[in-house]
Amino acid sequence: MKRNTRPARMAPPAIGRAGAGVFAVLAKKTKYMDPSLAGHWPTLAGPRLAALSRPGRITGTGRVGRTLELHVPNGAAAAEVQMNIDTLVKSINAYLGPGSVTRIVVLQSGKRAAPPRENAPKPPKSEDDDSPLGSALASFRAAINKRGDGN
Repeated sequence: MKRNTRPARMAPPAIGRAGAGVFAVLAKKTKYMDPSLAGHWPTLAGPRLAALSRPGRITGTGRVGRTLELHVPNGAAAAEVQMNIDTLVKSINAYLGPGSVTRIVVLQSGKRAAPPRENAPKPPKSEDDDSPLGSALASFRAAINKRGDGN
């Protein structure tokens, strides 16, 4: 007696892969962020500025020139990015095409742009580390580092 069975079903695609395509189309339609620009941001901005900023929405019409919004975590990062605006505009236009972006607006979002570097230099040990003040400072540093990792 022969039984008719159905073939095994294919597994569903990974949610990240399925969602990436949907979000890429949505981002292009709303002009919120060009996914290819975000993917190439570290090479376009350089490692220092890429760690401080992330690209956001591109606004404006092609006739007048468009504006790119950059999100930075704080005022110090905003100042650093602001000093390199001309270089960023040239780099972005070299990637997107001449005259694609004529202006960059820096917005402070309060969120960290990138995870901290693992190989950041540690502060030198002071001679007072064995004193009560040194041990209090060491515990304070440990608490701050623990809080920074748990964001």
